[in-house]
Amino acid sequence: MKTIMKTTFKLVLPFALLALAYLFYTKTTALSPAQLDMVKWAPYGIFLIGGIISWKFNRSREFFILTVLALGLAAYTDLAGALTLKGLAARRTDLHLLISLLLPFNIALFSFFRERGILSLWGILRIAAIAAQVGLAYWLLDPARQPLLQTLGKTWIPAVKSSALTPLSQVSLLLFLAALIILIVRQVSHRSSQDISFIAVLCALFYALHQTGGGNPVLYAVAFAVSGIILIVSIIQDSYSMAFSDELTGLPSRRALKQDMMKLGMNYAIAMLDIDHFKKFNDTYGHDTGDEVLKLVASTIKDVTGGGKAYRYGGEEFTILFPGKNSTDVLPHLEELREKVSKRAFTLRRSGRGKGKSGRKARGRGSGKARSKQIYITISIGVSQKSDKHKTPDTVMKSADTALYRAKKKGRNCVSK
Repeated sequence: MKTIMKTTFKLVLPFALLALAYLFYTKTTALSPAQLDMVKWAPYGIFLIGGIISWKFNRSREFFILTVLALGLAAYTDLAGALTLKGLAARRTDLHLLISLLLPFNIALFSFFRERGILSLWGILRIAAIAAQVGLAYWLLDPARQPLLQTLGKTWIPAVKSSALTPLSQVSLLLFLAALIILIVRQVSHRSSQDISFIAVLCALFYALHQTGGGNPVLYAVAFAVSGIILIVSIIQDSYSMAFSDELTGLPSRRALKQDMMKLGMNYAIAMLDIDHFKKFNDTYGHDTGDEVLKLVASTIKDVTGGGKAYRYGGEEFTILFPGKNSTDVLPHLEELREKVSKRAFTLRRSGRGKGKSGRKARGRGSGKARSKQIYITISIGVSQKSDKHKTPDTVMKSADTALYRAKKKGRNCVSK
């Protein structure tokens, strides 16, 4: 239940920030000119903070998207304003067209890139790609290239009356749609809070570009500011997850266990779990298969009953905290858990090709087909509780670890206290 709530919170939070930003925008009509100037400058402060945080945590994707957002906002507020003062309203429209093309393109582009550093070779190449786009935009804004921009902004599909619905060009709409589809597919396959944040940023920018048509700097500033905030929140969420969650199993990590142990009250029990013969299993079937076994066991023990919370302690060891319980209370729940693990089959797939005496792969009926083998995993559990002898969480855990070794000596696949 807690996992579902956490996942839902991560999905909803970026869009809740969008809603709050919209509510703030509706109140900007009551602000004074000085306050509106602060609103217009606020995104740059947010981008600076986001850039420092992403640099500190080595989050290159957010760093480069923040860079693109800063450049886009600067182009709109400074360059577009200068063009208007010079009476070049058409050039301002062309700039709005370029921004509406480049922003969704870059969000989709950087969503594909892996985290490979900011000042690394890969980071420098990405900086060069952004610089090339700035140069291309400057080149396209030359009056001699206006026919080319008109081509990008024209209606390519006359049957679709998009101009009646939005000032955005059909090419821009296509790029926004393509970026949205890419991010949704990535989210379904990877389930990353980064991609959810990128989707929310894409929605904020689309709304601002659609509403302004190149003429509402306050809405533009609010949309860019909330985009920066969403990216900062994404960095913090992912950094917290990396620090307090085990990447392989998805369970809370040892660091989270240490913190939660400090919150235990006057009465609690701690259980230590260990996968039986795991080293032998790893040596026989390989570490990749061993990782799958760890995931299987973790997916079972995370649903432990009796108010327990499971953690990955390290290697093949897991820990369960039972706040407000004693050993007698939790024994039935641990027995139920042990039985669930022992009855859950793990399917081991192997190649159907064998080797003959000559060392060559045998060719016969069923050659080349995958064969599967079901194996069963068991766990041993030791449990202890707070008492006059074991007064601190650390000593209770050591006592549970001692009980775990007793369980192994008894023949494994049992619970001992």
